[in-house]
Amino acid sequence: MIHLFGDRLKDLRKEKGVTQPELASLFNVTTSTVSAWEVGKAQPNYDILIGLADYFNVTTDYLLGLNQDDHAKIEKLRSACQEAGLMAGQDFTLEEFEKAMLVVETLRDKKNG
Repeated sequence: MIHLFGDRLKDLRKEKGVTQPELASLFNVTTSTVSAWEVGKAQPNYDILIGLADYFNVTTDYLLGLNQDDHAKIEKLRSACQEAGLMAGQDFTLEEFEKAMLVVETLRDKKNG
Protein backbone atom coordinates (compact mmCIF):
# COMPACT_ATOMS: atom_id res chain seq x y z
CA MET A 1 0.00 0.00 0.00
CA ILE A 2 2.79 2.40 0.72
CA HIS A 3 4.17 1.89 -2.76
CA LEU A 4 0.71 2.51 -4.21
CA PHE A 5 0.61 5.76 -2.23
CA GLY A 6 3.98 6.75 -3.68
CA ASP A 7 2.91 5.95 -7.22
CA ARG A 8 -0.29 7.93 -6.84
CA LEU A 9 1.51 10.87 -5.27
CA LYS A 10 4.08 10.93 -8.04
CA ASP A 11 1.40 10.72 -10.75
CA LEU A 12 -0.65 13.50 -9.16
CA ARG A 13 2.43 15.68 -8.71
CA LYS A 14 3.42 15.26 -12.35
CA GLU A 15 -0.14 15.82 -13.60
CA LYS A 16 -0.19 19.10 -11.71
CA GLY A 17 3.25 20.03 -13.04
CA VAL A 18 4.81 20.34 -9.59
CA THR A 19 8.41 19.35 -8.88
CA GLN A 20 9.50 17.47 -5.78
CA PRO A 21 11.24 20.58 -4.40
CA GLU A 22 8.09 22.65 -4.96
CA LEU A 23 5.91 20.07 -3.20
CA ALA A 24 8.45 19.82 -0.39
CA SER A 25 8.35 23.59 0.07
CA LEU A 26 4.55 23.63 0.15
CA PHE A 27 4.48 21.06 2.96
CA ASN A 28 7.58 22.27 4.80
CA VAL A 29 9.53 19.03 4.31
CA THR A 30 12.73 18.24 2.45
CA THR A 31 12.91 17.15 -1.15
CA SER A 32 14.39 13.86 0.03
CA THR A 33 11.27 13.33 2.16
CA VAL A 34 9.02 13.73 -0.88
CA SER A 35 11.28 11.36 -2.80
CA ALA A 36 11.06 8.82 0.05
CA TRP A 37 7.26 9.05 -0.04
CA GLU A 38 7.22 8.44 -3.77
CA VAL A 39 9.44 5.35 -3.63
CA GLY A 40 7.67 3.88 -0.61
CA LYS A 41 10.47 4.31 1.93
CA ALA A 42 8.49 6.70 4.13
CA GLN A 43 4.98 7.98 4.60
CA PRO A 44 3.62 11.37 5.53
CA ASN A 45 2.02 12.04 8.88
CA TYR A 46 -1.73 12.35 9.15
CA ASP A 47 -1.85 16.13 8.81
CA ILE A 48 0.33 16.12 5.70
CA LEU A 49 -1.69 13.28 4.18
CA ILE A 50 -4.85 15.35 4.55
CA GLY A 51 -3.04 18.38 3.15
CA LEU A 52 -1.84 16.40 0.13
CA ALA A 53 -5.34 15.11 -0.53
CA ASP A 54 -6.70 18.64 -0.34
CA TYR A 55 -3.90 20.05 -2.52
CA PHE A 56 -4.47 17.45 -5.24
CA ASN A 57 -8.27 17.49 -4.78
CA VAL A 58 -8.51 13.75 -4.08
CA THR A 59 -9.52 11.72 -1.05
CA THR A 60 -7.07 10.29 1.42
CA ASP A 61 -8.50 6.88 0.53
CA TYR A 62 -7.52 7.47 -3.09
CA LEU A 63 -3.99 8.48 -2.09
CA LEU A 64 -3.68 5.38 0.10
CA GLY A 65 -5.24 3.11 -2.50
CA LEU A 66 -8.05 2.06 -0.19
CA ASN A 67 -11.52 0.98 -1.19
CA GLN A 68 -14.55 -0.16 0.83
CA ASP A 69 -13.36 -3.77 0.82
CA ASP A 70 -10.05 -2.64 2.33
CA HIS A 71 -11.91 -0.89 5.15
CA ALA A 72 -13.71 -4.15 5.97
CA LYS A 73 -10.38 -6.02 5.97
CA ILE A 74 -8.81 -3.41 8.25
CA GLU A 75 -11.69 -3.74 10.69
CA LYS A 76 -11.43 -7.55 10.72
CA LEU A 77 -7.68 -7.36 11.25
CA ARG A 78 -8.09 -4.78 14.03
CA SER A 79 -10.66 -7.00 15.77
CA ALA A 80 -8.45 -10.07 15.47
CA CYS A 81 -5.44 -8.19 16.88
CA GLN A 82 -7.51 -6.86 19.78
CA GLU A 83 -8.83 -10.35 20.56
CA ALA A 84 -5.28 -11.71 20.45
CA GLY A 85 -4.19 -8.99 22.91
CA LEU A 86 -1.88 -7.37 20.38
CA MET A 87 -3.50 -3.96 20.63
CA ALA A 88 -5.77 -2.31 23.13
CA GLY A 89 -8.30 -0.26 21.20
CA GLN A 90 -5.93 2.07 19.38
CA ASP A 91 -5.95 2.51 15.62
CA PHE A 92 -3.36 1.02 13.32
CA THR A 93 -0.91 3.32 11.69
CA LEU A 94 -0.56 2.64 7.97
CA GLU A 95 2.84 1.08 8.61
CA GLU A 96 1.47 -1.21 11.34
CA PHE A 97 -1.40 -2.24 9.10
CA GLU A 98 0.96 -3.11 6.27
CA LYS A 99 3.17 -5.16 8.58
CA ALA A 100 0.13 -7.03 9.88
CA MET A 101 -1.05 -7.66 6.34
CA LEU A 102 2.38 -9.09 5.45
CA VAL A 103 2.03 -11.54 8.33
CA VAL A 104 -1.45 -12.50 7.13
CA GLU A 105 -0.20 -12.96 3.56
CA THR A 106 2.71 -15.09 4.77
CA LEU A 107 0.35 -17.32 6.76
CA ARG A 108 -2.00 -17.60 3.78
CA ASP A 109 0.90 -18.50 1.47
CA LYS A 110 2.08 -21.20 3.89
CA LYS A 111 -1.44 -22.59 4.09
CA ASN A 112 -1.88 -22.61 0.31
CA GLY A 113 1.72 -23.58 -0.53
